[in-house]
Amino acid sequence: TMAMPIIERFTVASSGNVGISVMKSGTGPALLLIHGALLNATLSWAAVLPKLAGHFTVYAMDRRGRAPSGDAEDYSISLEARDIVRVIEAIGRPVIVLAHSYGALVTLEALDDLKMDVAQLILYEPPFTLAPLGPEAEKIMLDMESALQSNDREKIATVFLRDQIGAPPERLAAFRSSPIWPIVLQIASTLPREARAVNTPRDLAERLKRCRIPTTMLLGSESPASLKESSIFVSETIPGSRLVMLEGQGHAAMMEAPDFFAGKIVELAQSAALG
Repeated sequence: TMAMPIIERFTVASSGNVGISVMKSGTGPALLLIHGALLNATLSWAAVLPKLAGHFTVYAMDRRGRAPSGDAEDYSISLEARDIVRVIEAIGRPVIVLAHSYGALVTLEALDDLKMDVAQLILYEPPFTLAPLGPEAEKIMLDMESALQSNDREKIATVFLRDQIGAPPERLAAFRSSPIWPIVLQIASTLPREARAVNTPRDLAERLKRCRIPTTMLLGSESPASLKESSIFVSETIPGSRLVMLEGQGHAAMMEAPDFFAGKIVELAQSAALG
C-alpha cells in the first residue's frame, strides 16, 4: 500500500454563504474529485488518493451537507452546480473533473458554466430519470422526508439503501455493521433531497448537445440497468463522448477495486493529453 499523501484543506465560499471544503494533495495536472450521495470525499476517494496523487494535484471537495463543508436551509441541485463552478474558479487553472454518481449528476447540471476551465470530464454513472417514476418512488421519498422530520437517521439511510438503491438485505446488513455506518448517519440528512433530485425527471438533451468538453463516461459492467441507461444516454448525446466499460465492476469501483480504478483514470487523462 502507498503512504497517504500530505493533504491540506482550504475552503471556498459558495452560494448562500456556504463554505465548501476541499482537500488538496499531490503534484501534476489539476484533478477535481466530486463524490456521490451517501458519501463524503474521504469515504469515496481515500483508497485511490495515494495513486492519483502520484500523477495529479488532486482536489477532493466535500459536497454541501458534509462536514467540514457547510450547508444551507434551502437546497437545489443548481446551488450544488454553483459549488462546483466556485471550486473550479478557486483552483484557477484547467482541471480534469472526475465525478461519481450524484456528483456526476450535479456536474451535468453545471455543464453550461464550465466552458474552458475544464480540460476533460470523466463521469461515472450519473443517476437521473428521463421519464416520471410513479407512486412507489414518491412513497420512498416521503418515507425519507418524514424520517428526516423526526431526525431518524437510521431510517433515512435504511430506506435510501433498501428502497431507493435496491441494496439486497445482506448488503444492507454488512453496511450497518461496517465502520463507515456512523459517518453515513451524519450524512443521512442529505439523502432525502438528493434522492428527490435523482427521481425528478430532467430533460438534459439540449445541454448535453451543447457540451464541447472532451468527455468520457465510465460504466461498470455489473451496474444496475437504470445506471447503464443514463450513462449510455449521456455518452450518445454529448458530441464525441466515449464510453469506457469497467469490466467486473459495479457502481463503486474506486472503493472496491482502487488500483484498477486509479490506473484507468491515469490512462484516460494521459490519452486525452495526447489528444
